[in-house]
Amino acid sequence: MTLSKPSPLVRVLIVDDDPVYRHFLRELIRKLDTVELVGEAVDGNEAIALCLAKKPDVLLLDLILPDMEGIEVVTRIRTALPDLHVMLLTAQPRRDLPKELMRLGVAGFLDKSATVPDIVGGLKKLLAGGLVYSSSAGLATDQADSLTALTGMAVNHLPDILTARELEVAKLVAAAMSSKEVAATLGLSPRTVEKHRANIYDKLRVRDVVGLTRWCLHHRLVQ
Repeated sequence: MTLSKPSPLVRVLIVDDDPVYRHFLRELIRKLDTVELVGEAVDGNEAIALCLAKKPDVLLLDLILPDMEGIEVVTRIRTALPDLHVMLLTAQPRRDLPKELMRLGVAGFLDKSATVPDIVGGLKKLLAGGLVYSSSAGLATDQADSLTALTGMAVNHLPDILTARELEVAKLVAAAMSSKEVAATLGLSPRTVEKHRANIYDKLRVRDVVGLTRWCLHHRLVQ
């Protein structure tokens, strides 16, 4: 089923207890001119209440919430909102997810470690009525390799560890810009931006854009 509406805007609700990842998703949604963010929730009970009150078209839902699993949220609202499109977000992929989510009518899931282009592409496909199932979700075998390790950092480096150019790149990446967009903004080549990103990740000892966003927010480089 496609998301055809009289209004051009698709209404989206975010549910995640991690403020950094909510910020990340919020910035991504702002880049999609056909999408309207109608609310954010931090746990399952709040998510259920907001879904019933706001009746969003799309729910971006974390798998693990403080009070219940995201799957339980879907189970409890599915009867009341049978047409709700759900995208599950997970930092703890497991092999049984695809079968379980398809049974519940979930439109798909993405790893939280997915790149910005992958997430934007997944959202656009979902908004067009497609199914989005991450190729890596459900295949992780090493818990130490999951994003749960990003709740903190071994070393919290100060911003002066980066060059002025690296700081510019870091702030734009944390604002959910792709390397191509950063390159256009700064007048650089995408390859140069990728080299800066690699250096930034190496210096800060972060693995991806979520870790970088967490660091930027901590040092108030972005809001």
